Amino acid sequence: MSTHVALAALAFAIAAVLAGVLATAALRWSSARHENRLSHLTRVELAELFLFVDSRQFIRYNAIAVVVLPLLAWLIVGLPVALAVLVIVLIAPMAVYRWLRVRRRRALLRQLPDVAAALASSLRAGLSLSQALEQVVKFQPRPSSQEFSLMLREHRLGVPLDRALLGLAERSGTRDFHLLVATLGIARDLGSGLAEALERFSSMLRRRLALEDRIRALTAQGRLQGLIMGALPLFLGAVLSFMEPEIMSRLVSEPVGWAVCGVVVALEAVGFVLIRRIVNIKV
Repeated sequence: MSTHVALAALAFAIAAVLAGVLATAALRWSSARHENRLSHLTRVELAELFLFVDSRQFIRYNAIAVVVLPLLAWLIVGLPVALAVLVIVLIAPMAVYRWLRVRRRRALLRQLPDVAAALASSLRAGLSLSQALEQVVKFQPRPSSQEFSLMLREHRLGVPLDRALLGLAERSGTRDFHLLVATLGIARDLGSGLAEALERFSSMLRRRLALEDRIRALTAQGRLQGLIMGALPLFLGAVLSFMEPEIMSRLVSEPVGWAVCGVVVALEAVGFVLIRRIVNIKV
């Protein structure tokens, strides 16, 4: 009997050691991958948005947040909230980067009609296309001035103007910049009418943006309803936790409660996606 107990204890110890080794290896691999992802984020992706951040300091601050914030949440609230905070801290850098990229693209699109109109005015004043692009860099706000400044620097370093403009369109990530580049190319090949083409492009883009603004205003009620419906279960859960703490504590302490929380999260996600598809009207 003692031999069987000893063998079972030895097997359990070996399994525990192997589990610890595997967990350590998995933790090192995931941390190294996360560090590489943050390094690429700061050196490449944020630099494309003209946001220059020290990679080492950013990784150091993120590591401190990964350790400190979940630990505080665990001590104050509990383990489930600590796990949620850990997930939020891990995905926050990429989420913020995507938000900044969308915001920058939206600003570029909003400024594009003014850029096209400024190019047309400069061409009508007798300037060449390169000089007109320099006027955009001088007098247009960011981020348009930054993107056109980078494009002109590439052109001065020997990149053909067509390729530099195409690189500008690709960096912007919007089809309207590709339309602007195509308009410039076609008008240059024809040899005349570049200012008129830019003015028509600016007028067309202004009308389309005005139509998108009107559609966004008409669908604002649907988006607000989606936010309210999404926040209502959370608000109701907080109220019930205050009124019936013993019953609501079963949601985070028993497997049935975890399953209920999972179903609620899944239904919330499905409802959010459906409402977004309903109110997201492409023009």
